[in-house]
Amino acid sequence: MKYIASAAFAVATAAAAVPAGAAAIHQTGMPMIAVAQTSTHGFPAVRGSRDLGRVSDAMPMHVALGLAPRNTAQIDALIKRQNTPGDSMYQRFLTPAETNALFAPTGQAVQNAATYLQQRGFRNIKVTPDNLIVTADGTAAIASAAFGTEIHALANNGARIFANTTPAHVPAALAGSVTSVLGLNNYGMHPMIRYAPAKMQSMLRARRTAATASYTAPVEACQEPVGTLCVLNSYDAYGFQTAYDAPPFNGNSNLWGKTGKSTTIALFTEGNMTNVLTDLVKYEDNNVPVLPHVKVDVVNAGIPSPDVSGQDEFDLDSQTSTGMAGNVKSLYLYVATTLTDSDTAVDFDRFKTDDIAKAGSASFGECELFPMLDGAEVLEDKIFAEAAVQGQTVFSSAGDNGTTCPVVASTGVPGTGLPAQSYPGVSPYVISVGGTTLITTVGTGAYNSEVAWYGTGGGMSETENAPYWQAGVVSKVATTAAFKEVPDVAMDADPNTGANVYVNGTLMGVGGTSLSSPLSLGVWARLETLHANKLGFAAPLLYKEYEKYTTYNSTLGLYVPPTPPVGALDQPIGGFHDVITGSNGTPALPGYDTTTGLGTFDINKSFSDLPTS
Repeated sequence: MKYIASAAFAVATAAAAVPAGAAAIHQTGMPMIAVAQTSTHGFPAVRGSRDLGRVSDAMPMHVALGLAPRNTAQIDALIKRQNTPGDSMYQRFLTPAETNALFAPTGQAVQNAATYLQQRGFRNIKVTPDNLIVTADGTAAIASAAFGTEIHALANNGARIFANTTPAHVPAALAGSVTSVLGLNNYGMHPMIRYAPAKMQSMLRARRTAATASYTAPVEACQEPVGTLCVLNSYDAYGFQTAYDAPPFNGNSNLWGKTGKSTTIALFTEGNMTNVLTDLVKYEDNNVPVLPHVKVDVVNAGIPSPDVSGQDEFDLDSQTSTGMAGNVKSLYLYVATTLTDSDTAVDFDRFKTDDIAKAGSASFGECELFPMLDGAEVLEDKIFAEAAVQGQTVFSSAGDNGTTCPVVASTGVPGTGLPAQSYPGVSPYVISVGGTTLITTVGTGAYNSEVAWYGTGGGMSETENAPYWQAGVVSKVATTAAFKEVPDVAMDADPNTGANVYVNGTLMGVGGTSLSSPLSLGVWARLETLHANKLGFAAPLLYKEYEKYTTYNSTLGLYVPPTPPVGALDQPIGGFHDVITGSNGTPALPGYDTTTGLGTFDINKSFSDLPTS
């Protein structure tokens, strides 16, 4: 499906030229008679940055106007009905046409926004099929005048970036319909990938070289055993499936049953996917046992980009998600032009409007304060919410900075960022995935225990409200303050116990919460296939499962977990491993916590314990 002007509005501006007087417009400001401020605020100078003054008037700019959907107050109630057995809407998910009929901005709202852009000199005006986003091309001078803001260049750690330093405005006639103006800055999301230490990389390659096609050793030979425990290792698909208790096929431990073979999944990516596809095939062919070749569809949500700087991230995503699933019906790579908010919003929206994949993973993020400032949070939350009522689930990395989030790029060092969380994982309509250190049993590769990985993101949001499904599960502080706590769940993320993936044809050991998110996606694909793709949005089900296996304490107003065995690092709660040891700055505790959320998946137990009726 191409992103072109919708039937509700066809704007003939593809060949419109930038007016010669654009610079004069910028200088005079062309004041509007009446203006309204959008949710796109001015960016303050971030830590370590230096303001270099206004950018060149001629600098090209691509903007994306986020329009306000209708009837948004109905979304949470609808999600609740879809998850209430006996309700006429139970497991009845909307089609894109039904979603548009209920929520899409009106054709008139689109017409007004596009007309304004045209009048101001923008060209290549396009509208997404759900009328949520209107994109256009122009210059800094045109954008500055159109939205009543200043756009400055900033130097930050050797990089040159730009941002609007004052809020973005629109004419009063567009107030209430245009909620945000994206593209006025080029801050971007970043991957959450971490490489294993050099010593482990060397051991990994030596071990793989020694492996044979017959491969009779159980799973992976532990790199550094401590007694009967493997506390330093890296895992291929077979290893992760074994550790997280995927059921064998007909008792044959070298084949895996109940895969995600009937479920289509998606990954949100950026840049050129050519090498990613080649590496995925090599991963499939070199796993023992060999994995099936999954069908892959590459969908460019914007202008194709030659960038390959994030290839390692998308190698990790594609190989571990399908590897954990064992097989999927199809893998869609939704490719953004860049990881800036204006491009990722279009990427997320394409996933929703296509409504082909039941679930996806965004193994990247940014400090939640940035999308709050530039208005992307307002727009993308609506996209994720509409995806949820269509029965789609998005997983996203919780971050690698402990209880803080990075200012511009992830450092991987807890406590070095701002006291906030990572977006989009912090969105109520996204599953935030934290990280653990995975400990397995020497000789079998079976699950032994997990502890919270010290780098995992987690804490209370500064900007996002708590969804109804967290009530009674998260702390009363969060419920009272009405802010979401993250992560929702967790999986292995420690690079010392991470994944074996191919990057440019070379086997590498990697980790970070960029690993835990696609691992969760792979588990969810298995669960969706088992339940004929009728599960829908994962969050209410996962929290309901936790409630099912805990005891409600009316005095505390919380579901209380069982008392863990003395000396245990974790304990089972339904289909979860409740991780009770370790810290990211906040300790892991029995029950829900802001280090590992509800816990990690026990796949086999989740098959039977997930409440679906």
